[in-house]
Amino acid sequence: MKKAIVIGGGIGGLATAALLAKAGMKVELFEAREKVGGRAYIWEKDGFVFDMGPSWYLMPDAFDQFFKLMGT
Repeated sequence: MKKAIVIGGGIGGLATAALLAKAGMKVELFEAREKVGGRAYIWEKDGFVFDMGPSWYLMPDAFDQFFKLMGT
């Protein structure tokens, strides 16, 4: 079995890891933060929750194509 290392657990790293795993590779993903997601994360302070990621995204066709590739 081939192995791959993906550095970064943002949306690009997660998508890459998923596609490599679907292709039959053993994948190890490394992320500097304690949670994956890159800019898609929340920040909590004093009982308030702040969405730190984008509130909209460009190129919805790219996401649709990825979801189709992954069977979702």
